[in-house]
Amino acid sequence: MTVPTVRRPGWRRIALFTVLGLMFTIGSWTAVARMTFSHGPDRQGSSNAVARVESCERVGPVSRGGIGFYWVCVAEVTAKDESPRAVRFDLDELTPDDAGKAVPVVDVDGRYRRSAETPKMPSWMPILVVGLLFLLCVIERQRSKRRWQRRMVRHSADARLSSPVCVLPAATGGGGASGRRVISPGEWSRRQYWRIAGPTVGAGALAAVLAALVGNPEGRRALFVLALFGFSAPLWLNVVTPRGYRTSRKAAHLFVSDTGIGWERLPRDEHFGLNWDEVAEVRVLTVAYDGLVLRVVDVFPVADSVLGQRPELRPFWEVGAILGPHRLPGERGAVRLPHVFSEAAVRDLRAAMTAFRPERYREFTAELGPVRREAPPTPITRGAT
Repeated sequence: MTVPTVRRPGWRRIALFTVLGLMFTIGSWTAVARMTFSHGPDRQGSSNAVARVESCERVGPVSRGGIGFYWVCVAEVTAKDESPRAVRFDLDELTPDDAGKAVPVVDVDGRYRRSAETPKMPSWMPILVVGLLFLLCVIERQRSKRRWQRRMVRHSADARLSSPVCVLPAATGGGGASGRRVISPGEWSRRQYWRIAGPTVGAGALAAVLAALVGNPEGRRALFVLALFGFSAPLWLNVVTPRGYRTSRKAAHLFVSDTGIGWERLPRDEHFGLNWDEVAEVRVLTVAYDGLVLRVVDVFPVADSVLGQRPELRPFWEVGAILGPHRLPGERGAVRLPHVFSEAAVRDLRAAMTAFRPERYREFTAELGPVRREAPPTPITRGAT
């Protein structure tokens, strides 16, 4: 378990993984296409028609077959008891080398295909694929085990907070609702969601326009695939972003209900729950520094004696936070949730507390004061305003 941490994103690492992901996707696409469109020698005596090449067109470097160049040929197909007709064949089924030859073809579900032997996959290929998948699974398992089994890292604070200001005092109205709210700390706001989904849909629309203008059929198909990926962004973003984390067992969850408040992140064995008669205050602290924003949630028990009765609270007790290069102090007598909360998650927490216990919810904002090594860090006291 680690302390709440906000640092600048590692753009080099993000760019590296993006490039590697694109290379893997394009490489896999191309490899599968090469295996799909390759063929062996022609089968003799098994065809019911013959094809004679009339014209060929070279397509690439981007097409339905990935990266590379392919031949797309139009041939005159003559079948038994049928008049000759022009047929467009798939990638590399026919090439200019077949010009002047009677190439045997077969009718497969109303579409003519070259009657050729299917290349046999090398015997070592399945072993190599299974071995690589097994190796990746082992590496990912070890990495996940190290990640989920990390212990709490307690750093001594090296910065102090400026005078904190209570921006949302405890309310007196509301409350009395029943049920339970589940809050994901990394919840995306609607604006943040469409900041990614919007350009992706726009890129899909651009690909669709280009597909309508491109005369090459293979290039048009590839652009239509990209357009479909862009248009479906609002759907798959709901699966791969924090919007779908509430249903994941490996995700962190904050529970607020009519009986109490609790935290759970099962892979790291982080969990606790407090009844409302054990909670004096739930506080959100927002700290800004050099363009970075840290939002943490502190739960204040009614008395420090709760710590002796609830040993599961010890890892969360008075822990600090990291904001950029600075280590911030923890709150005295507070249980701090070990996760940074997004603006949307704080909004969800505010709505939940308003529904259940508005009189026990407050929000504070602060900034980093001058760093003085000789001065002790200044946490927010419970009575600060």
